[in-house]
Amino acid sequence: MKIKEVLMQASYKISKRWAETPLLDAQVMLQKAIGMTKEMLIASYNCDIQENILENFNMMVEKRISGYPVAYLTGEKEFFGRVFFVNENTLIPRRDTETLVETVLEESEKIIKENGLLPIKILDLCTGSGCIAITLKSELGEKASVEASDILTETEHIFNKNCENILGKKLSFYKSDLFNSIKNSYHIIVSNPPYLENRHVNEMVSNNWPEPEISLRGGNDGLDLIREIIETSAKHLKKGGLLCMEADPSQMHIIRELLIKNNFKYILIKKDMSQRERVINGWKK
Repeated sequence: MKIKEVLMQASYKISKRWAETPLLDAQVMLQKAIGMTKEMLIASYNCDIQENILENFNMMVEKRISGYPVAYLTGEKEFFGRVFFVNENTLIPRRDTETLVETVLEESEKIIKENGLLPIKILDLCTGSGCIAITLKSELGEKASVEASDILTETEHIFNKNCENILGKKLSFYKSDLFNSIKNSYHIIVSNPPYLENRHVNEMVSNNWPEPEISLRGGNDGLDLIREIIETSAKHLKKGGLLCMEADPSQMHIIRELLIKNNFKYILIKKDMSQRERVINGWKK
């Protein structure tokens, strides 16, 4: 059977359950199964596929149809032009979160330009795979000292692996329940915390969604951790420091009020690629 034929059949099967990106899903999984880049795969469309590779690929397709994320099947996910290792101990990086990174990069350059600070200190709270912290360090280089924290013990191994693969060195990591083990102060604190409402997470759990529940659950209104971050971050921000967070568009008006209540100023909300309000930041007075 030709590679192109295998790809088309798999795409059709996936589309009957997951209509959004069936061809891309099939392509990414087949690339992984064969060990080819996208360009090599396309160039090999008319080549025969080996039986053992086809068997492995078909197993991946069946798991995808059952609802298993492609990123967990391949063990990797692209984010901001870089490939990150992921597994069931971490949240899968989303395109929406690139807006968060872009916002921090913009504000970092402003801080550096206005204050001549080098390096600026950045903390990525609830880091997961490390996609935010590692991307910021990759983009800013010696302009920034980037640290990260997460409550999950399993996360540290994944974070360190991604640091080594992408940066060639480790970044400081703290196993911490939010700020409990954090002693330093920072020019910027950035976070993509759990912000889904309990009812949504309960539904996902009942449907055997494989991402870690602790990385999704944000309480009855999704704001439990965000409230705590806003209330306690000022102690860990330097004078005039920035707090920048990702959240659900429906939560932005509440978060804005929480920031004002906790003496943050110049509050700004930014939209993601789909033109939904996704990122909010405020400056410590």
